[in-house]
Amino acid sequence: MIKNVELNLNDFFNFLITFPLFLVLFFLFNFVVSKNKLTKDNSYAFLFFIIGLGFLESIILNYATVIVYVLLFLFFRRVYSLRTLKFVYQKLFDCGLWLGVLFLISPLYLVYLILLYAAILFFTKITIRTILIPVLGLITPLFLYFTYLFWTDDLATFYQLFDVVFTLDFSFYQTSYYELFLITFVVFTTISILLKTGKILSVSNKFKRSWVLLLLHLVIAIVFIYLVENKNGTEIIAFLIPSTIIIANWVQSIQKKSIISIILALFLLLSFAIRFIV
Repeated sequence: MIKNVELNLNDFFNFLITFPLFLVLFFLFNFVVSKNKLTKDNSYAFLFFIIGLGFLESIILNYATVIVYVLLFLFFRRVYSLRTLKFVYQKLFDCGLWLGVLFLISPLYLVYLILLYAAILFFTKITIRTILIPVLGLITPLFLYFTYLFWTDDLATFYQLFDVVFTLDFSFYQTSYYELFLITFVVFTTISILLKTGKILSVSNKFKRSWVLLLLHLVIAIVFIYLVENKNGTEIIAFLIPSTIIIANWVQSIQKKSIISIILALFLLLSFAIRFIV
């Protein structure tokens, strides 16, 4: 009985810490989408993202996990803001800095370096400065961490960062629960890509480049999930970020409101029913 009380208290305190972090996460998601005009109607992307989190098998009470995604959104915020061509060098340094912090958590986050340099290619231009500034930002937290460990005579911990184990195991998701989850989002994401890509690429504007960057973001997220060694389901959020934005772009273009209502109702229904039918 006492153990149950302690467990409940731990969950309660974790919730108190995690809840405000989720509010920050939601704010950053909405900010990235709206500020960089990734959709015309931001409410759809935000709603699909919330529903996507509702699909997760268990409630995230680990505040460390939410902090990681907050850091990832700070990185995305800078990457997609390169489209405005304001304070480019500052944004590039910040991108590298946030990626360096994420590297200290897991070296696998370096795969997002591809997204950063793709954004440089799409929105600015490749020069010695635009190539080196993100690297300078990336090594800054690594250098500080190395200095700290050198001072405390614990360099072995630093070298362990580079002892990366790559796995291509997807068996964790081979359950009826995750299969339904992934099939739902993969099918609607695929439909959205097929129906929207041609129309978007036929128009000459900045959003065309943002759309291609979103598609690349989706591919990188899938690769990242594959490479994660100890999967627990929360890494799917990396996929939900570009996926929900892509789906929102298709849904907002549907003329008939009744079809939109059916799609939203289907997602909401599945997010609740998945816990009982599988």
